[in-house]
Amino acid sequence: MGSGLRLVGLVASVRIQAGLLLPVSLVSCVPAFTGGAEPADPVMSVGTGALLFAVTYVGLLRTRRPWYETRLAGVTPPPPGAELVARDKTFDLFSRALTVPLVLVLLVGLGVGYATGIPAGMLLAGLAAAMLWQSRWLAAEQERLGGLVVCLHTPVRVAADDPDARAYRESRFWLVR
Repeated sequence: MGSGLRLVGLVASVRIQAGLLLPVSLVSCVPAFTGGAEPADPVMSVGTGALLFAVTYVGLLRTRRPWYETRLAGVTPPPPGAELVARDKTFDLFSRALTVPLVLVLLVGLGVGYATGIPAGMLLAGLAAAMLWQSRWLAAEQERLGGLVVCLHTPVRVAADDPDARAYRESRFWLVR
């Protein structure tokens, strides 16, 4: 692994990403619930939004927990040379990296909601809510393991020639005591 790897707390990582995504995705639904260009039946908008939310919420909870369990079963100490990002710098790291994707989520959600009356942002709101719920379990697992579970901070875009691309794809977890 390269020396440019930055490690962040897993629980903080999940909570920060979900905490940033949830309000953006909910705000992107406003035109769908307030009428937009194509006023939809309010019951239809709420029903569609609830369905979109529930599908992604349940889907993520069912698929992600086994994924986490597999990685938590193989935790080891972090690789030498990897930088552990300080807890007080983690939010800034994520908020800067996710600014453009979150603005795109907001714009697409607003556009779809305004044009069709479908609260498309509820898909991502379900994802964010499931991440927040899952983070509770991750925090309990971290406590059981007796240390800080860390993961790689992966850039939003990984260049094909990035020397750390393989490490990003592996999605490993490490334990810092």
